[in-house]
Amino acid sequence: MPTSSDSIAALDPPAWFDEFASAQNYAQHLVLSGNIRDEFPVWQSAESPFVDLFGVITHLLRGRGIKALLVYDPVSGLRLQGQCAPGVEDALLNAQVPLGQGRLSLPDLAEVHAKVAGQPGIAAALVIDYASHLHGATLPEREDFFVRIEKNGRSLPRIPEHAETHAPTIWLVDHAADLPEWFVIGNDLLREIHVELPNLEDRFLFAAHLTKVFGLGPSEPAKAAAGQLLQQFALECDGETLVAMRSIAKVARAEGITLTRISDAIRIYRTGMRRNPWNSKVLSDRVRNAIGILEHRIKGQKAAIDKTVDILTRSIIGLSGSQSGARHLKPRGVLFLAGPTGVGKTELAKAVTELLFGDETAGHRFDMSEFMEESSIARLVGAPPGHPGHERGGELVNAAHRRPFSVFLFDEVEKAHPRILDVFLQIIDEGRLTDARGATAHFSEALIIFTSNIGVVKNTRVTNMGMNVLPSDSHQELEAKIGRSIQEHFRVDLQRPELLNRIGQNIIIFDFLSGEAAHEIFNAIFQRVLAAVKVERGIKVEVARSAYDEIKSLCTEDYFEGGRGIGNRMESHFINPLAREIFEQNIMSDTKVVKVLVENGMTRLELEPLPQP
Repeated sequence: MPTSSDSIAALDPPAWFDEFASAQNYAQHLVLSGNIRDEFPVWQSAESPFVDLFGVITHLLRGRGIKALLVYDPVSGLRLQGQCAPGVEDALLNAQVPLGQGRLSLPDLAEVHAKVAGQPGIAAALVIDYASHLHGATLPEREDFFVRIEKNGRSLPRIPEHAETHAPTIWLVDHAADLPEWFVIGNDLLREIHVELPNLEDRFLFAAHLTKVFGLGPSEPAKAAAGQLLQQFALECDGETLVAMRSIAKVARAEGITLTRISDAIRIYRTGMRRNPWNSKVLSDRVRNAIGILEHRIKGQKAAIDKTVDILTRSIIGLSGSQSGARHLKPRGVLFLAGPTGVGKTELAKAVTELLFGDETAGHRFDMSEFMEESSIARLVGAPPGHPGHERGGELVNAAHRRPFSVFLFDEVEKAHPRILDVFLQIIDEGRLTDARGATAHFSEALIIFTSNIGVVKNTRVTNMGMNVLPSDSHQELEAKIGRSIQEHFRVDLQRPELLNRIGQNIIIFDFLSGEAAHEIFNAIFQRVLAAVKVERGIKVEVARSAYDEIKSLCTEDYFEGGRGIGNRMESHFINPLAREIFEQNIMSDTKVVKVLVENGMTRLELEPLPQP
């Protein structure tokens, strides 16, 4: 197994190292942003092959004769970072540089800059840390500070006599835009450098280093596969910093987790939960009985339920995305539910949530009809800096932070603005999403469900009332027609075939309601209404057979509207008339519906009291 000490010397350094080394030849100011609080591969010794940013800067400036880093931050003031060459501290004190005196005013800091920058007798580079948080007493004071800094830099000779000891001023910022725009934009003596996240090779070598430091080596039988296990560790930490990987290693050591089970440590670090609900025996038992549980709530959709249970089973045993090398990063499962309106797509999503987590409200539902405008993307990922609500972050990222083990339902996804599809693509492909504040949420333990009516209607009403599919179509015909329409929608209309590719074979087509399913739905709603009357009013309501048949006929005459239509007609033909009669007659005892009358489009019920026991 290669060790970090064996490999650092041969490692291609991060790209920003070269950019920094090149820019210091001409730039008076280097502005570093991005992953500046991480560790980086710089060979110093077998014990410390990775260093922090100050170690990198020291390493990169060493060839220019710079012997010390003078670091300022708004809390600690000025300090010499690490060890410095003899005489440097004395030179700074002789120049009356206020070391160790705490926070400086901006005019005093500008004075320090004038004493240090470009001075041949002081072989130190000035680093201004947390520069995004430099605040003067007034805005003009802050402007004056940067004007003085700019003038100091411009006043230095173009070809310094001591070029070998010339060092730029280094600014460490959250974002380059945190500095005044006039100071950064178009400044030929300033270089912006974005520090990237570690690449796969960096993460692999750091994984090897951590395994040695924290004693996470695999058990004896697994040692032959150590290289593969390290690679898996590195792959699963895609998008993480090396500092985060060190935290994961600490979690692993504390929990007694070795490299063979490093995925568990990563999950604990990201979600904060030791127990993995997906591995619950109770959940496994419920999924084994899922078909019966789901069919109790979803009527007439056997094919859709069977395919859903297949995907859930795959999610439970951790095989979702197993054809991909990054399966641990991707969501536990993705379902794309398509078909006619009112046939149970949203209801199935709720039922799956209840099946998995015992409560259908445990999921997060986003109605995509509310996200039709491009500006609405800010609701999901947060408003940009400077805009109202930026500090609140994005609803989607916040929801994933609150409940990482969850179902995320995106209802009627075709109504979302096309730019929001980029959000879905990132979630499905990478299993994570970063909001406008920089907060990252992981979806590797989530189930993603989309619902859609794509393919049900055509763009023309010339035939079949504009319907692309009909109740008379077989399930195979529905799958072919709707599947073709979904492909055309993503590939032709949106020109986003990559999202369709990520969804893969997880498209589940629902049938129209059959007569039998419609009657089952009607009866389920009907019984809920009777139970509600009993609970709310303490009244038992019986319904004569002829009246029941008449109400059922009125509520199930149009299958096109699906189960939602049955519920709506139930309200018109039974709930409202029953409530009207109970209220107007001030009924306080058990009663029976004996007749249903429809006059001028209004339904009226005739009631008679039940005999008292």
